[in-house]
Amino acid sequence: MLGTIVGGYFFVIHPYPIQAQQNRLLPTSDTAYDYITRLQRRGHLLDLNPTSLPYTRGEIFDALTQVDTTKLNQSERHWIKLLGQKIGLIKRSNVANVGISFSAEIDVINGDRLDVLRPIGNEANFYWNASALNGYLDAGPTVAEMSLHHSNYYDQDPDGIDTALRLLARSEHSYVGVNHSWITAYIGRWDIHWGPYKEASTILSDNARSRDQFFLRLGGRRLSVTAVLSELDSATDGRYYTGRAEDDSVKVGSVRRFHAAHRWDYRPTRKFMISILESAIYSGASSSLSLKYLNPMNPFTFVVDNVPKNDDNNGFLAGLVWAQFKNLTIQGQLMVDDIRLQSNTGPESITYVLTGSAVYALQTIDLKLTLETVTSRAYNAPQIEGQYIFLNRGIATQFSDYVHSSLSAEIYLDHRATGLRLIPKIDVLYQGERDMRQPFPNNSESISNLLDGEVERTVRGSLGVLYQPSHWWWIGFDGGYNINRGGDNQFIGLINAGISMTFDSSIKLWDW
Repeated sequence: MLGTIVGGYFFVIHPYPIQAQQNRLLPTSDTAYDYITRLQRRGHLLDLNPTSLPYTRGEIFDALTQVDTTKLNQSERHWIKLLGQKIGLIKRSNVANVGISFSAEIDVINGDRLDVLRPIGNEANFYWNASALNGYLDAGPTVAEMSLHHSNYYDQDPDGIDTALRLLARSEHSYVGVNHSWITAYIGRWDIHWGPYKEASTILSDNARSRDQFFLRLGGRRLSVTAVLSELDSATDGRYYTGRAEDDSVKVGSVRRFHAAHRWDYRPTRKFMISILESAIYSGASSSLSLKYLNPMNPFTFVVDNVPKNDDNNGFLAGLVWAQFKNLTIQGQLMVDDIRLQSNTGPESITYVLTGSAVYALQTIDLKLTLETVTSRAYNAPQIEGQYIFLNRGIATQFSDYVHSSLSAEIYLDHRATGLRLIPKIDVLYQGERDMRQPFPNNSESISNLLDGEVERTVRGSLGVLYQPSHWWWIGFDGGYNINRGGDNQFIGLINAGISMTFDSSIKLWDW
C-alpha cells in the first residue's frame, strides 16, 4: 500500500517516463543529502545508514517506497518531491540506462580558504568551485561512471596540493561497480564519508580529495562488514609529499603510502546502531596493495605488527553510536590512536578524537548541538609518511589540536516560500598551535595533550539562508561576524550557488 502511494506520487511529480539508475553513487557533496538528513531526523528513510555515505540511487528509491506521503507536512512533501526528481527512477530489470549529467557550482567569499570559521585573508575571491561532466552506464547489477571535474580552487586551495593540470580538471567521481543483494564492490575514485552529512568524522571523511580505491561491503541493513583500500601520494626523503603515487623521478628514496579502513556495523533496530571502525596508513619503499589490509575480517589494529611485516604503519581504532529517540537523534564517535609509553615520544598521553551531535526535530525547526575535540598529536606520526593526510588535506579532519562546538536552529519556511531555510548559528572554536603536518614531538619537548601553546579563540555568530525551490538549482548564503581573541575581528560571508541536470535514456540491450 505504501509503495503504491509513493509510486503514484512519483508519477504525479514526473508526467514523463523515468528510468533506472539504481547503482549510481550519489556524490557526498550533493544537496540531496540535505533533504535525506532532514527526513531521517523525523524517522523516515532509516533503511539508509545515516553515518555511511554515499548511497546509491537505488537505495534511496527503496527507502522512499517506505514513506507514506499522506502523513507528511508541507516541508516534508517538498523534500520527498526533490528527492524523487533528483534520483528520477523506477526500478526496471531489463534495460540499461545511459546518460550524461552536468553540474556547476560557484563560491564567493571574502577570504582565501573556503572555511568561514578559519578564514585566511580578507579580500573577496570568486571560485568556480565545481563544474562537472559525467557520463554513465547503469545496467542490471553493474554500473560504470566517468567524470571530469573542473575547479579553479585546485590550484588556489591554501591547504591542499594542486591536483589538476590540463584545464584545471580532475576525475573526482569515476568508477565501476557491482551491487547485488548482500555484496557490493566498487573500484575507482569517489568520496566516502563515515559520519552524518556535513558533520565531522574520526576515520573517513570527504575533506580530502577523492582517491583511487577499492570498496567491498558484505551484509545488509542489520549487520554488515566493509573494507576500503586506497592509494595515497608518496613521501620523499622523509621531508615532503610529492603529489605522486610512485617514486619521484627527481628525488630518490620515495616512500609509497596506502590507506586501509574497516567497518563493522550492527543495527538491531532501525533506531539504533553501533559500529567499530579501524584505519591505518601503511608505507614503505616497496609497499603495494595488500590483501591483509583489504580483508574485512582481519582486525589489523591488533595483529598488523605480526610477522610477516613488510610495511610501517600508523593505525587508529574508533567506535560509533547512532540512536534516535522519537524526535531526538544523537550520534558520537571516539577514536583512540594509542597510549604513548615510548621514551622518545614525550610524556604519556592518550591521543584521541571525539565528535558528536544531538538534533531535536520539530515540525518546522531542527535544533542542533555539535562537538569536536581533537588532541594535539592526533593524526600525526613519528614518520612523516604516516601522517593522516592525502595531498596535504586531512583524510578525516583538516586540523588537529582544537575544540569546536556549535549551536544552531534550522528553520524551514516552506509555508512562506517553498524551499526556503534559515540557519541562525553560534560557533565557538579553541585552536591550539599543533598541526598534524608538523614533526612529531620528542621527549625534549613539552607538549600539552590538548590546546598546546598559545590558544586562539574564535566566536562566530552567523545567519545562513538556503533557497532551493527545484531539484536542479539552489542558492545559499552564510554571513557572520568572527570575534577573535586579540581583537582581529572580521565579517566573513560566503555565497554558494549551483545547478545540476541529468539527461538520460534507456536502452534494452538484453534481458537480464
